[in-house]
Amino acid sequence: MAAVTRPAAGSGKAAPGGAGGAGPSLLRNTWVQAAAVVAVLVAGYWATRALGGPAWAGPFPTAVGDAFMAWLDGVYGWIVVNRNDSPLFLYFFNYVSVGLGSAVVLIDQFLDFLTWPGVTVLGVLTAWRVAGWRVALLVLAAFGVFALTGLWNESMTTLALIIASVFIALLFGIPFGILAGRSDRFHRGVRPVLDFMQIMPAFAYLLPFVLLFGIGNPAAAVVTAVYAFPPVVRITALAIREVPGGAVEAATSLGSTPWQVLTKVQLPLARRTILLGVNQTIMLAVSMVVIASVIGAGGLGDAIYQALSKVNVGQAFQAGLAIVMLAIALDRVTGAVGHGARTPDVPERLRLPLLGGGLALTVAVVAVARLMGVRGWPREVAVDLAAPVNAAYEAVQAAIGPTTAALGAWTLDWVLGPLGSLLTGSPWWLVTLAAAALAWIFSGFGAGVVSGLAFVGAGLLGVWDNAMDTLSQVLVASALTIALGVVIGVLMSRNDVLAAILKPVLDAMQTLPPFVYLIPAVALFSIGRVPALVAAVVFALPPVIRLVDDGIRGVPAPTLEAARSQGSTKCQLLTKVELPMARGSMLLAVNQGIILVLSMVVMGALVGAGSLGFDVVFGLAQNQLGLGLASGLAIVCLGLFLDRLTQGRRAPRA
Repeated sequence: MAAVTRPAAGSGKAAPGGAGGAGPSLLRNTWVQAAAVVAVLVAGYWATRALGGPAWAGPFPTAVGDAFMAWLDGVYGWIVVNRNDSPLFLYFFNYVSVGLGSAVVLIDQFLDFLTWPGVTVLGVLTAWRVAGWRVALLVLAAFGVFALTGLWNESMTTLALIIASVFIALLFGIPFGILAGRSDRFHRGVRPVLDFMQIMPAFAYLLPFVLLFGIGNPAAAVVTAVYAFPPVVRITALAIREVPGGAVEAATSLGSTPWQVLTKVQLPLARRTILLGVNQTIMLAVSMVVIASVIGAGGLGDAIYQALSKVNVGQAFQAGLAIVMLAIALDRVTGAVGHGARTPDVPERLRLPLLGGGLALTVAVVAVARLMGVRGWPREVAVDLAAPVNAAYEAVQAAIGPTTAALGAWTLDWVLGPLGSLLTGSPWWLVTLAAAALAWIFSGFGAGVVSGLAFVGAGLLGVWDNAMDTLSQVLVASALTIALGVVIGVLMSRNDVLAAILKPVLDAMQTLPPFVYLIPAVALFSIGRVPALVAAVVFALPPVIRLVDDGIRGVPAPTLEAARSQGSTKCQLLTKVELPMARGSMLLAVNQGIILVLSMVVMGALVGAGSLGFDVVFGLAQNQLGLGLASGLAIVCLGLFLDRLTQGRRAPRA
């Protein structure tokens, strides 16, 4: 039997578990401290109500925010008046705008010149050569959906925007990534900028570029390129840094110049990883091009936006199906380029003749089609899916409409309403201190300071109430996302059959642009805050589930065997071994889930969620730059707080 060591008399240390140690130990518990902060916030809210709302207990004063918005409106007015006189616009922004607009138009005209048979043949042959016949059939199915839904022209416009924006992102992103991979100083400097860009929800990107480039394709191309820029820089830098040092040293010792080391050693060895970065850039571009319909991008995004604004689920479904097929086809083709596993094995001597034959076939098809007067797919041949989908929607509403309406009303009355009242009805300084304290408890002093400053920033922007309303929606959706994600992730890690079923589903869900998730949510809950919450939860679930599953599966087998040999039950194994050892993945899952929820909740303004997202859309629609840009900056402040809160740099204290 092991000996028990007792503290010496008079040492002042209580025995573990004794009365003297339970209190301090409990107070050091992270969750107890967080609960105490929330309790203080609730007490402050009720005290404010009891006192009748004195001046010092109200929301954030709006004087600074009103002045800031007025100044921004003045800046916008000056730009509108001087756009054709200021040298900065005459010789830079206007040239960029005309160039980008012309590039998108030229690409669109080139696709139109190829005609629909030529585009189809070229796309299918390219997909087969790069990724094999399965992906070629998928690309053919995508073109079929574009045609049969009557959205061929819109699909080509969207494709042209994607090509232009991805070209811009790669033109600047790959050199930046190479520089970050080869220079530690540059990498340290660019990393916080990339972090900030990836925290920003997509909606927050729109207004600054509208200010500089106006409404239309140029602004859409630039904002899409900037939004898709961070992953190619990050992944390229990572690929360069992961090239074995021995290979670089060997090339250097043989007299290779830095340029030769880069082009002959580093880039060839990093090629596969860089191509995966290109894949991620393309997928982000697909997402942003759809969102950019709000600033006049046109294409499939505009078709979805117009349908949702009219609550026409059938038309939204048609456009959503087209954008989903486009996203999946681009993902599979570009993913295969990076992976290279399913590329057809063509002998070296046949590759050039095969390429020539494919080009000759494409030219022949285009020539015949143009001689026959064929251009885009004729709309009269399209299949109308809107009518049956709308009929099904009405049937679903008749069957479960009262249930979903009751669930939505309960969520508003008993969850969102009270939480929103707590955040907007409490003294602003108390809410700010509570946010800073929670970030300090979970992530350290620095995170607490940044979080407090983020809340003050949201208040100074003059949109405090809407920012707190948005935060309440994010907190509710995040709680549901994390709860469901952890449960499903744990079950997935326990059952290989369930994992095999869920993995392709999660792959497909992560391929879909976020805009598309609003369609089924509106179909079930009509418009309002609840469908935005539902869409946010479903959109953020896949990465949470994946990270939880990966974290638990990554626990070393000897550790699990040791725990089982000590008689641990399955529940003890999960709570005492697997979840604690998967803490890094769990924290990342929480972080990613909350940031994705924020981006989707803001986008929910398009279906009636209101708050900051609505202010951005309203500012865009009514040329109120001050309101729109202030709301966009407030979204960034909330994203900064949520990111710092969930970084989890300090281990939870038990």
